[in-house]
Amino acid sequence: MSVRFSWLALVLAAAGCVVWPAGSGPDASPLSAADALAMSERAEAVFVDVRHREAYEAGHIPGALHIDAAEIERRAAEVRRLGRLPILYCG
Repeated sequence: MSVRFSWLALVLAAAGCVVWPAGSGPDASPLSAADALAMSERAEAVFVDVRHREAYEAGHIPGALHIDAAEIERRAAEVRRLGRLPILYCG
């Protein structure tokens, strides 16, 4: 777990991205990378990489879905059907 966490923390920090719980936005309490990873490992959450396809294919968090940021609104119902907290990230 520590290797995956280190990789996740590096990706999020390098990108300057913020991870928010679904539907909570910038006014919510932040979700730490450790909590996000733990939720993902318990199948309570799913990472969604919102970068362009080329960036996703060059490397992404293992198990992350790819939905380009421009498609998020259109594909929101698809993400909701997963029944897990979507954790969007870029980086």
